[in-house]
Amino acid sequence: MEDKIIKVLMCCLGPETHNRGIILVSSFLKEEGMEVVYMGNTTAENAIKAATEEDVKIIGVSSLSGAHLRTGKRLLELAKQKGLDKSMAFVIGGVIPPSDVKTLKEMGFHNVCVSGTKREELVEVMKDAANSVEVYHF
Repeated sequence: MEDKIIKVLMCCLGPETHNRGIILVSSFLKEEGMEVVYMGNTTAENAIKAATEEDVKIIGVSSLSGAHLRTGKRLLELAKQKGLDKSMAFVIGGVIPPSDVKTLKEMGFHNVCVSGTKREELVEVMKDAANSVEVYHF
């Protein structure tokens, strides 16, 4: 995957009012050579539609409002309904209690980045997520 540009859609789902974190993460990813489609606040439906149109490998979700289980579940359900759950990876981060990490991964998120995740780890999480979907392409 090193020779390919990783394309990521970054969004906030639901009632988010803060965007500094997602903007910072998006800039980190761009600095690492990834192509970032920044949506800001949107719905799960619009995120899936844009991800399909933009042909992204990863949907990254920022969640600060505490609605990560509900909004994350909706996003993953839509992806599965559209048959995208194996051709895209899903990563969520933000203010997420450590007790919810296992649940989010069981729902289908490739990885979860809690508050305080370092830049280098965020980048590696996204590279790993992109590599995980490559195995599904025949």
